[in-house]
Amino acid sequence: MAKAIKFNLMLDSKPVRDIEGLRENFCIDDVLDFYQKRLLQKWLKVRGYEDLLEKVEAIKANQSAVIELIKIFDIQKSEKEIKEAVYSLEFWQERKIELEEWHKKDLRIKEIVADYHNGYDVLKAKILENKEDMPFMKSATKEIYDKYLEIFRIDFRYFFNDFKEKSPLIVYAVLMNQDLRKFFLEDNSIKQELSNSFLLQDLKVAKTKFYSIFDDFSKKENKDYDELSAIDKIQKNTKLHTFTGITDGYWKDLEEVKTKVMVLSIPSGTFVRSVNKPKEEISAQEINGNFLSLDGLLYKSNNSSSPVVYLEV
Repeated sequence: MAKAIKFNLMLDSKPVRDIEGLRENFCIDDVLDFYQKRLLQKWLKVRGYEDLLEKVEAIKANQSAVIELIKIFDIQKSEKEIKEAVYSLEFWQERKIELEEWHKKDLRIKEIVADYHNGYDVLKAKILENKEDMPFMKSATKEIYDKYLEIFRIDFRYFFNDFKEKSPLIVYAVLMNQDLRKFFLEDNSIKQELSNSFLLQDLKVAKTKFYSIFDDFSKKENKDYDELSAIDKIQKNTKLHTFTGITDGYWKDLEEVKTKVMVLSIPSGTFVRSVNKPKEEISAQEINGNFLSLDGLLYKSNNSSSPVVYLEV
């Protein structure tokens, strides 16, 4: 019969060969750890302590293993010392479990944050891919508000600078969104740039703004483009509208009440209002640079050379 291979227990950093050594170096943390890993039971068996092994094996799940081990090995401790030791051990065991749970939660949070940022970056990439598609831009701003508002709250200045030339339609879509527009309009620097570059006072300005970014106007593919067809394409893609004319002091119906519009610019001395607000009369000073949205559009003008410019929302 093969002889059992003996080994020492390391208690309190000291090698233990017998029960006397175990009692002298009894460390609750170490003994409990060896018990839970069943190294204590193996040590008792190979050392021939069958009676003690039987008692250790008889410890029930509903009993305090620490207290039972102290009794089994006849460790001379006062009741107060045992309680303090057990309390300390239980405290650190609970703390260990808590730390492990927090670590798991921290990993999950990091994964969620990474997914959150990745989703936002993917959406921005799609904005560039669909830079001619105004309906997509509107849905993108809704997604930003629904899913990525907190990151947009931090990122909106970079967002504006990233897209103002590469994809200006998303800038207009943000201004159309009643929940996001404040980020642009309450920032003095962005608002000034909007007033300087996004009012589109006439169609030639609009052509300059959008022509270079629309793929099907690329000079590589279309060397002899027709300027009128280019403007028509831009208006169709963006739902950009203009009207020029004198109304002889009357209000002219440009859009019905069911058509929501965002007015980009009107000439000095002209006025606009929503269809359902007969007492309203909004001047050029109030309109230009504020990108107001109206329910339908009525226009009053004595200017025959400059247009009212607006986008359908």
